[in-house]
Amino acid sequence: MTDTLFSLNGKIVPEREAVVPVTDRGFLYGDGLFETIHAYGRHLFMLDDHLRRLKRGLGTMAIAGAPPSRTLEKWLREAVAAADVPEANVRLTVTRGSGPRGPSVRGTFKPFVVATVTAHHRRPERDYTHGVKAVLASFRRQESSVVATLKTTAYIEQIFARREADAAGADEALLLNNAGLLCEGSASNITLVRAGGLVVPDPLLVGALPGTMQVLALKLAREAGIPVTEAALGPWDLKLCDEAFLTGSLREITPLVRVGHEPIGTGRPGPLTKRLIRAFRAHVLRTCPGYRFRR
Repeated sequence: MTDTLFSLNGKIVPEREAVVPVTDRGFLYGDGLFETIHAYGRHLFMLDDHLRRLKRGLGTMAIAGAPPSRTLEKWLREAVAAADVPEANVRLTVTRGSGPRGPSVRGTFKPFVVATVTAHHRRPERDYTHGVKAVLASFRRQESSVVATLKTTAYIEQIFARREADAAGADEALLLNNAGLLCEGSASNITLVRAGGLVVPDPLLVGALPGTMQVLALKLAREAGIPVTEAALGPWDLKLCDEAFLTGSLREITPLVRVGHEPIGTGRPGPLTKRLIRAFRAHVLRTCPGYRFRR
């Protein structure tokens, strides 16, 4: 038994039929992309943003022949409706599909699309009221890599980073790039609060994946009159800032109060972070009719 619903190329199938061919290049080489989408009720939150990012990635990777965004949206909505859970984690994966072996992409390929819908179990409210801890990963992010800003299925860097976080009893691992600049988390973006404004690592400079949730958080901040700056940030900035928070589609906005043994600011969620959490939740309630946050 499973609590996950599976959709393959738009067809909802039982778990025993939810299989990917062993010749699929996503399985063989990590030759694919994915998006993780939060569904509040049946509302696929920020779906257009996720599909736009996916489309850009498909273009960059020259994966041709994938279903258009409208078709992917239809398949996702059907899957979420069939799952019928109050809140869900929705993962959309598109691989190049099966074709000739080896790294060459010459030949004929048919992209393979997998969507999974899993019941979402919200993080403990304590994470938002007391904050979470992170560690600095022991290795560097390759900011000049051609895939640094793509959400590919080749996720080994993030797995290594999360393994270090788990070993330290932390919620997240933060990665520095080759220049020693603060980049992102294993599955999150980081934002600092300094002198009443937000400061984020410049994604083009540090090689961070532009996160849809961070983009929304910055938009909500600007609407509230909070200044936003992109900059080159180092690990020393974690000691100098007043507050910090992590963002991600499933974690939403989570206060970061400690990195390693060092507290950030007072070591407690700060007022600006709390303000943005309230603004985000109000935005969800406005845009996802019928949804209510459950504690």
